[in-house]
Amino acid sequence: MTAPQALIGLLQQEATASLDGLDQSLANTGMPDTATFLRSAGALRRSATMARLDGLTELASTLERIATGVQNAELRWDQRLHLAVRHAIGELRALVVQAPMWSEAAQRRARTQSVSLAAVASGYVTTAPVTETGSPAVQVTPIARFFPEDGLPGILHRDPMPAITVAKRFRHDMATAADAVAREIAALGTAAATRATGPSHLASTDGVRRALLGLADLSESYGATSIATLATTMARAPLTTPSERAAVQEFARLLMNRECPDIQLAREVKQASLTWSGAPVMEPPTVPIETLLYRGHSAVVRARDVRNQLKLHWQRGSLAQPEAHALFEELSDLLDLAVTA
Repeated sequence: MTAPQALIGLLQQEATASLDGLDQSLANTGMPDTATFLRSAGALRRSATMARLDGLTELASTLERIATGVQNAELRWDQRLHLAVRHAIGELRALVVQAPMWSEAAQRRARTQSVSLAAVASGYVTTAPVTETGSPAVQVTPIARFFPEDGLPGILHRDPMPAITVAKRFRHDMATAADAVAREIAALGTAAATRATGPSHLASTDGVRRALLGLADLSESYGATSIATLATTMARAPLTTPSERAAVQEFARLLMNRECPDIQLAREVKQASLTWSGAPVMEPPTVPIETLLYRGHSAVVRARDVRNQLKLHWQRGSLAQPEAHALFEELSDLLDLAVTA
């Protein structure tokens, strides 16, 4: 709800005078006249508040905070911030002209400009004022500013093409944690080769255990239980024999290889688990090609089996595992095969 038209007319007169004062304070490209800058921004905010134009008030308040920060040497002033403020003043002039017929579009335009200007200014903070408790005072921006309840789209949007996906982040984090394991196990191998004993050898062994347990915790957070189980099992081993150290080193190298496909990674982790436990690695039996192709009713039966396996993954929270991804792909193929004779 806006103020009566008579008050809007008064706002336009006062706002124009305030905007002229802002232009005057920024006439030079160097340091602005902070006293005029702050006084004009404050007058503009008060006029907008009296006219009940919330978006205009927010933008003027952002200008006033910048003026206060520059005056108190809390914000650095340079060409980029100067241009951003000048652009905001230009937007304010256009919005003041629209004040008699204030609309939702104008309201949103003012809010968007306020957020953009505040984002630019945040990069020029030089010092953070300290509160009585000794912690830096942080200005909290209400989330409603970014998702206004006016029926219009929010200012923030989810990126449809993110720079990194969950799968890529999983492989990156795994490789980073595995690199720590590789460094620690290499240090333990060096200590063993030099026949180091006592505290130094114990410290090296503890370093490997901590790195493996860290890898296990990270794997659990992604639902990769097979990696977490093997890392935990290795961390509990004596790690005194060369074969144990070599197995840990090979396990770390496997996880550090980001080019390895997820399905192959899952297969090799399973094989590493069998090798570590001492179980014989069984060669896959030769199966006639005819039995591998499902058709019609057999494809439907197999699809139900795959569906049940996926339900188990969902209940365990392990849908991010490579095994679950392979099941999704198989289920997609089975849907096509189900309609064949």
